[in-house]
Amino acid sequence: MNEYNTIQTEYLRASRTIETVLVSNKHLSDLFFIYNYEGISFRVFKTHLDLINFFLNKSESDYHFDTGDAVDDFLAEVKLTA
Repeated sequence: MNEYNTIQTEYLRASRTIETVLVSNKHLSDLFFIYNYEGISFRVFKTHLDLINFFLNKSESDYHFDTGDAVDDFLAEVKLTA
């Protein structure tokens, strides 16, 4: 099971944020970027560039969730790569 900690939160508006989250386990760690749209839509990106492309080009996110709990479940179990 992974551990995850928010290391930075940027407020775009009061109800829209981008969180930088460090996900780690015994041997590996990785950063994920989460765009929280008013608490009703959460998009998770593996790279900062993917996040930027989402806003500039309306490209798709790597993962999309409807609840914060679903994001937490994903981060707890996501496979980390070296």
